[in-house]
Parts: sequence; structure tokens; C-alpha cells
Amino acid sequence: MKRLKILFLTGVALVTLARPAHADPFSLIATAIHGFLLSSTAVAATAAGTIANIVAGVAVGGALIGLQMLGAQKLPTVNPSDAKSTFETSDAPALGAVGRVRLGGTLAFGNTNGSERYRLPLHLQGAIDGIEEHFIGGREVTLDSTGDVVSPPWSKKGGSWLNWQIKIATGDETAWPELIEKFPAFWTVDHRVRGITQSLLTYRNPGLANDKYLSLYSGGVPAAEITCRAWRYYDPRVEGQLPDTESTWGWGDNGPLGVIRILRCAPEFTSARIDWEKMAESADKADILVATKTGFEPRSRIGGVFSFESARGDVVKQALESIGGEIRVTTEGKIWIELIDDYPAAEIAFSDPDYYDLLIQYGPEGVERPNICRLKYYSPERNYEMAELDLSGIGWASVEDEIARSGPKYFDLDLPFCQWPSQAQRIARRKFHWKRAPTAPLQTNMVGMAVWGRLYADVTLPEIGETVRVRMDAPRPDDANGTVDIPLQFLPQLPAWNPATDEADAPPVIPDLSYQSDLETPDAPTSAVIVEKSDGSLVLRVNYAITGVSAANIETNYRSYASGVPSSWQPMTETTTYAEAALAAGTTGLTIDARVRIFDGEDGSYFSPYLSTVVGEDNSPCAAPEEISSSTSVVGIVGYFSASVTAPELRVSTIRFSRRTKATGSPTWGGWVLLDTRSADPDTAYAFSDDVTADIGGTDVEWQLVSHTANGGAGAPR
Repeated sequence: MKRLKILFLTGVALVTLARPAHADPFSLIATAIHGFLLSSTAVAATAAGTIANIVAGVAVGGALIGLQMLGAQKLPTVNPSDAKSTFETSDAPALGAVGRVRLGGTLAFGNTNGSERYRLPLHLQGAIDGIEEHFIGGREVTLDSTGDVVSPPWSKKGGSWLNWQIKIATGDETAWPELIEKFPAFWTVDHRVRGITQSLLTYRNPGLANDKYLSLYSGGVPAAEITCRAWRYYDPRVEGQLPDTESTWGWGDNGPLGVIRILRCAPEFTSARIDWEKMAESADKADILVATKTGFEPRSRIGGVFSFESARGDVVKQALESIGGEIRVTTEGKIWIELIDDYPAAEIAFSDPDYYDLLIQYGPEGVERPNICRLKYYSPERNYEMAELDLSGIGWASVEDEIARSGPKYFDLDLPFCQWPSQAQRIARRKFHWKRAPTAPLQTNMVGMAVWGRLYADVTLPEIGETVRVRMDAPRPDDANGTVDIPLQFLPQLPAWNPATDEADAPPVIPDLSYQSDLETPDAPTSAVIVEKSDGSLVLRVNYAITGVSAANIETNYRSYASGVPSSWQPMTETTTYAEAALAAGTTGLTIDARVRIFDGEDGSYFSPYLSTVVGEDNSPCAAPEEISSSTSVVGIVGYFSASVTAPELRVSTIRFSRRTKATGSPTWGGWVLLDTRSADPDTAYAFSDDVTADIGGTDVEWQLVSHTANGGAGAPR
């Protein structure tokens, strides 16, 4: 047996030594890992001492994120509430982000020219995929196509008191022409601010004597924030994407792919150092739907913001914890992200002949072992702040008998890159119970070096006749004695996750804290339809039921989805019963959200719940137009007719006005003659009139009005 073990180890050594020195995977990858994760500037470590760093904990089994490298203490990457702020300092940090985040920015420029104030906040290093929400002073607003803010209190007749323009970084930015024109002494063509997603806000002053001034600027110039889809990443599963051509990448919140995107901030982490085949497998696992208390969601997603000044180890550690993953390395020296199962499969096994000594320590003493789990996550429900989940009453989150004996001992877990309560709790349960698990030093002969590159093992305990699953730390060889020490952690077998009992509710959604309203929140819009008007243009119409409020005090927005990703909220033109917005030619089926709120002067209600629907054309026949008024009269031999009608249906495209006649006494009517076609909007009054001169012997006349849909389909006549 001993001979076999020696031969096996010799074979491993020969394979390793057979590699050319320049291709040694551990020296290559450790240099990059060490420099990236231990510094804030991503400068690689020197080659000297690289192998020593690996053995000391840079590589833990097959993982490249070890306890010694990352440290046991938690160092904040960036506080999410700070990321939403506007930094007015010259040394504010540059921010990076993955997934969906809410950001303020660094104020790069601010000045006043006459009655206009200009502010230039820099949101994020690099390009983002798109902006979904805009906030001024913590209050959500909507922009039109020119950048004018059309939400009260900023909207005004014929324009807005605030214009907001946004540049998504391309690297080819030019200087803002407005700043060059208004501030030539401070801003020139050389001030390009390249490679940064940024905004230019122009605040217009109504004048100190105007009551409007206080409603706009009572607290000073309000800051701008955005909710955005942050960096795109390379997905090896998507045809047409190239690992080194960022313009081909797409946006997503897949956990493993998001962490790799963060790692690739450092030039040392080239695509050649990543095992993309294994990354595709991990990405597929992350997309598998798992049961939650409210339905189903992907297993592992990511969304969070970090500072480029933060130590890379802290950023990566928190990102990995937030997705429930760890970095692994192949025998070729390539890395990939692997998701951690509650009970991972064993990669190697030890039985009695393989080891000399195993001293099991059944976890920390009760006075030290954690018995209560406390969990915070990056909560959209709390306006993208770190929020604590209430785990009271959740069985796995506390050990009551230990609490009674030795008092509360807390295990605190912060997941700043996790926005999903169910995902956060699944990760927290595993980490909490692994923290409480027994540990043991395992001493083997030199065959123990075979665990290099592996994390999980089965160990047979002959004394009790059981096999236990363990997680291994890096092997520590003792050449003098021919032994290898392997620190172990025993893994508990957790029961299958039961959302009904294991998952606490998410905190209730709160409105933006800076905005409170006493007005009643409207009901969600009731329906939506796409209509082709008589001139061929397309419009989206959204219906709602609001009484006692004028159209000027109603605000309706919609956003559409492409591949499951929403656009920014778009403004609409409101009436008292519906709102309308122009669509691009060729638009057919469209997935949308629509919402509405009301205003009383400057005070606005909260937005209604969303109408979420797939909207398209509806060509079912309309009812007869509704009569507002009508009259007929005869003067001499001329008959006169006039009428005012409306069409209430959202789907109406035109109203057509026709006439037919017959000689008085004749049983047969002539054909209908089309007199007028009006492009029609719902609930809008349209006036029609006609006159007819009688033939000799008299003439009988009928008029009719018919609502038509876009395909020409006629409804019932009036």
C-alpha cells in the first residue's frame, strides 16, 4: 500500500515537472490573484514568494480565495447609501457596479450662469446598459426625449424648470457644448470626461419673487440619482459574444458571470486565464429556477456597487458570498466560479490506511459558537439600502437551547451584492451552520498532497463506522517527517430548503424617504392597446379610472421590455380617462408596465401599482359612437344635420360620417356616401354637419356615424 501511494505521488510530481517553466499554472495565476486581491490598484505581485503565498492560503484546496488572503474581518467595499449620494469632493472614489443598482455620483463641475445652474455628476466608471429610473432630490421623475423633466413640480407650460442629459460612456466622449459656451474660462474642448457615464443637469431659476422658487429649491439644488442596469459582461453561452470585444457583450445579473466581470477589472485577468467552458456550466446552474416563498427565481444573481479604491479582496469576497460561490482553479491554471451546494459532492476520499491521526473538535465551545444569525442584504424594497431581514421565528436562524444556556452569540452576514431575500437566506443558512460545524486536523502520509486542487472529501471513521463529508483547507506538507496536515471542517447535512418555513418575508416596499404624500394613491391603469391612426402613425394608449382630477394634474408613464429588460420610464400625454404616447413604426406586440399618479398643486400622490401586460392592436368592433348632441332642420328645400359624438374605446382609430338618400315614397335607399373621416381619440368630442337639397317630389335622408379600428373594421352605426 505504501509503495502504491509513493508511486501515485511520484506520478503527480512528474506531470507537474514535465510542464515548461513559463507555463506553470500556479505561478502564472497566483501572481495575478495575489496582486489583484490584495491591492486596490490591481498591480500584480512580484514572482518572488508567489508559491509561498499559495501555500499560505492564496489557494485553499482548489479555491483561490483563502482565509489568510481575504482576512476574517469585514472591510466595507462601499456603503450603498453612500453610492446614492452626490460627492462634492475632489478625491471621491470612482465606482463600479454589476447588475441593477441605484447611484448618485461625483460632482465634477457646478456653476451658475445668469438664471441657470449647471451640475455635472459622474455616475459610474465605464458604460452601463441602460437607465430605468431617474430621481431628483430622492423623488422619481420622468424625462421626455429632449431631457426635460416632465414631472411636477419641474414641468411647466411649454417646457421644464430642469433639463437632464445623460451620456453613457463610450470612451469617445467630447466636451459638453453647453459648458463650453456658458463657462469658456473653466470648460474647454479638452474637458472630455471620457469613459464615465455622466449627467448634465440644467436647473432653471423662476426668480426669487416667484412662489415656484421655494417648491423647487427650498433645500438647495437637489441631487440626481439613477437606477441603472450597470456593466455588461461576456456570456460564453450566447452566440456572437466575444470574450475580448466588449461591444458584443450583453447585460444580465447572473451571479458567476458578474463576479468574473469584477475580476476582469484587473488587466492580469485576461479571458485566456478563465475556463469559459466551466463558466458556462456555472452560469447554467445559476439560472436554474428554485422555489421561493413567492414563486420561483434563478438560483444565483448579483447586483451591487463597489469603489475602485477598496481592496480587491474585500470586493471579491463579498461578491462571492453574495452569490453563494467560490473561485476554483483547474490543473491547467485557469479559474472559474463554482456555486456552493448545501452538501457539496466529494472530490476525493480518505479511509483508515490513508491517515495517521484525526482529532475531531466538535465545534467551538457553546460560549463562543454562534447561535443567532443576523442577515443584511442590498434591498430594492428599502430603496437600494442595506436592510436587515427579520429572521425571528425562522428555525434555522437560531439555536434556542444554546441561547438559553450561554446567551446570544451572533453570526452577522452582510451581502452587499445580493438583492433577493430568498437567495440571501439560502446562503446565510449554509454559512451559519457551517460556522457551527466541527473541525479537525487530519494528518496523512505524503499521499495527502493529492488533495491539491480539491475542496471536498469523504473521510471514513472506522471507530464509529461512518463516512463524513468535509471541506479541506490547503495541505501543509512536512517533508522532514513525510506527513501532510490537512485542516478539515465537517459539513452538516442540512434538510432540503422549504420556502414556507425556512424563508422570512422580504421587508415591505417603502416609497422614497424624501417624498411623502397625503393624497390617495390611484388604482393601477386598467387596460392598454396599440392603435394605428389614420395617418399611419402608431400610438400606445393606456386607460385609467380617475375621477375629479383634471388632465393637467394626472401623470402617466410607461416602460417597455426587450428580452426581459425594462427601458426607462417614458412620459405620456394625459386626458381625464386615458394617456397616449407615440410609438416607433413597426411596433407590434409590446410588453409594458404602466403607472399613474395625481397632483394637487405641487403635492403628488405615490405612483399607482403597475399595469403589467403584453399590448398589441385590438380590432374587435367598437360600439356605436356616443351622442353628445344632434339636430336636424329643414329650411325651404334644404335639410340640415349636425351632431357631436365621442368614441369611448381605446382601440378606436377613426370615426366615419356617411349619408344615404331615397326619393320620398320609394322603398329603396341608395348606397352610403362617405362624407368625412376623422382620426379619432377616445372620449373626445367630434362635430359633424351636412346639408341636402331635396329633389322634386321630396327626398328622405339618413346619416350615420361609425367608429372604425385600425384595420378598417366597422363597429355598430349611430
